[in-house]
Amino acid sequence: MPNQVLYLGDDINTDDIIPAQRGTDDNLGHLAHYAFEHLIGAGNLRRYDAIEAGFNFGCGSSREFAPIAIKAAGIQIVRARSFAEIFYRNSINIGLPLEIIVQSRENPVIDRITKAGGLIEFNQQRRQKAFAVPNSDTSARPMTVTEKLLAKASNNSFVRSGEVVFAKVDLAMSHDAIAGPVGQLFYEHFGSDARVWDSQKVVLVADHFIQINDIRRDTGAVSMYQQMVAFARDQGCHLFDIVSPGEAAGICHVLLPEKGFIRPGMIIAGTDSHSCTYGAFGCFATGVGSTDMANIFAMGDLWIQVPATLRIELSGSLSPHVSAKDIILFILGQIGCDGATGKVIEFDGDIIKQLPMDERMTLSNMAIECGAVCGLMPVDELTRQYVNSRTSAPFEEVTPDLDAEYEQVYRFDLSQLEPQVAKPPKPDQVVSVSQVGQAPITRAFIGSCTGGKLYDLAQAAAALAGRRIAPNVSLFVVPASQEVRRQAEALGYLDVLEQAGAQILKSGCGACINAGRGVLARNEVGIYSTNRNFKGRSGDPSAQNYLASPRTVAISAACGKIADRFETDA
Repeated sequence: MPNQVLYLGDDINTDDIIPAQRGTDDNLGHLAHYAFEHLIGAGNLRRYDAIEAGFNFGCGSSREFAPIAIKAAGIQIVRARSFAEIFYRNSINIGLPLEIIVQSRENPVIDRITKAGGLIEFNQQRRQKAFAVPNSDTSARPMTVTEKLLAKASNNSFVRSGEVVFAKVDLAMSHDAIAGPVGQLFYEHFGSDARVWDSQKVVLVADHFIQINDIRRDTGAVSMYQQMVAFARDQGCHLFDIVSPGEAAGICHVLLPEKGFIRPGMIIAGTDSHSCTYGAFGCFATGVGSTDMANIFAMGDLWIQVPATLRIELSGSLSPHVSAKDIILFILGQIGCDGATGKVIEFDGDIIKQLPMDERMTLSNMAIECGAVCGLMPVDELTRQYVNSRTSAPFEEVTPDLDAEYEQVYRFDLSQLEPQVAKPPKPDQVVSVSQVGQAPITRAFIGSCTGGKLYDLAQAAAALAGRRIAPNVSLFVVPASQEVRRQAEALGYLDVLEQAGAQILKSGCGACINAGRGVLARNEVGIYSTNRNFKGRSGDPSAQNYLASPRTVAISAACGKIADRFETDA
């Protein structure tokens, strides 16, 4: 029985466990040393045998380095009142023992994976015909969209939440921060001459760490990028390489829809927790870890416990200055970072019909911040127009049964909604901007998969037209893709932003993941249009990061403090 226990609270996130900037070196000793460095100091986790925490342990990123670091430090077991779903899956896959305090989460397939020693060993048994995945015994019943998609993908007629299925994957995405280690795992366990199950269903993107050497020397990031490119060329899969040194073709979650890879009805897995973005197009899309992806490369399927669905109906008429970012921050404030842990959020209502595609993507993108594995939206004419303008490939529209079972239904009338802001250090610490009071800033950032799309840049440019940013503020703007950059240039948005004093940076993830220009310095206060404000997520751990819409970020940069309007507009 472990006798040295590290006690932690609720919502311990993956950046708490292992800061993103440590993820360019996969040496186990390195990961063990830096585990929990912002909470207990580097090198101190080895003093403990076990971890005991509260709710939502492991929330945040899909990076498998989090459970790997814990295991490498010699932790024998992690107990928590609940685990974030992707962290839970990643831990099961690598053989890190978990225990849910009070509640049992037994399942015969999960037990079999655990007893085998992890997912790779389990799938080796499958390949040797030593184990066959059982079909669902669920009888006829009304189903949600997610249940229908997973039933079809697992060759079952019906499924229900809680059961484990193996779903055939229609698209697998990875990026430079993860794809190299995934490739190494794949070759190590499935053979040096192994081939991915379908090279045309694999997309690799250079976007995450390609700018890290602009702010600090990191040879590991360069090596990981080179490994990804080599794997893509060896396997013949789709590769979106850098278009110039340190510049991405686009951030993966914006780029794949632009390039026609995302269609309604698909099952999509990506080694990034914000892969849930693609749910805006009516498909089931979720983040996975390195071991999951290596096994998808080999087997073409994904084990998943069919999630329950929360339905969020949004009604009313939005104020002209309220955006999707304000909506999802409001929802986070209402249900919390663990309000949808392990579940799917299905968005619907009159508000959804009013939103352009970019804004729908923002809502789905931040479903993971609520703990959800996917943020689904119904397919309508706007969806069809977008998809058909990008690809001629057919797709299937799936709708829920009228009497489908939802775990909970939320109904929000947003007619009176004001611009929102999330205070550090969590995305659910949400208040209206008008309630913030005096909060001076020195840094502002408009970009990322959440806040760097064309609509986002349009909102920021409209707010700053004819104005200048405050002299003590640095404003950085990152178009989310080359297409967004070209359109923003043609429409004059970038000119307006530059004339206001903004610095237009190269496309890529950059500062969002503490890996490019625009990161927060020691004790600095900033406001960002990104998706997470965890301690150390976008810069020095002593800094404070507020989250808001691109419009609010732009106005705050001009005012020198957090604001959603200019004093002359009041």
